[in-house]
Amino acid sequence: MKDSTKGLRIAVLGTAVAVLCLAGIASDKAADNAKAYQTELEAMIGQQPPKILEKLAEWQFERADSWMAENPTAKDVSKHDQGKVKFSKQEIRDLLGQPGQYKFATYGKVVGTSSATMGTIDGTGMSFSKDATVDLQVLTVIRIVFTDNKLINVRTWPKIEGMHMTGGNAWRVR
Repeated sequence: MKDSTKGLRIAVLGTAVAVLCLAGIASDKAADNAKAYQTELEAMIGQQPPKILEKLAEWQFERADSWMAENPTAKDVSKHDQGKVKFSKQEIRDLLGQPGQYKFATYGKVVGTSSATMGTIDGTGMSFSKDATVDLQVLTVIRIVFTDNKLINVRTWPKIEGMHMTGGNAWRVR
């Protein structure tokens, strides 16, 4: 009996290790792709929006948010910051040095999905949120900034989670 239990534990442990290894390979691919996107877009700094947007469409990224401002201030930028793709204070100082017409955009591409059901049963046997479904999307996100129709800044996040649960939506860094 002990031998079968030991064998079962080894099998479960082996399966867990295999799953983690496969997950590591998948996550490395997303990170490698994000580095390639970042490198290619950084090489395009100074170019016009149509070339950049063509490249994002070629990579199958979809626009999540965009906005424009004439001579924006740090306060203007912080009003539009969302989730984990917001600008750091240093980025704001570096970007807003020159007056001009600014265009900001965020693009995302789904690189993985997962879903689960959840719910609890209290001490009296009553269910709460039983069988509520949680859908999770893992996205690669690119934020671009143009000044006077020239690309000046690019930042890429390899994995950001977008969680959708019956009407809720949020982005979080993974």
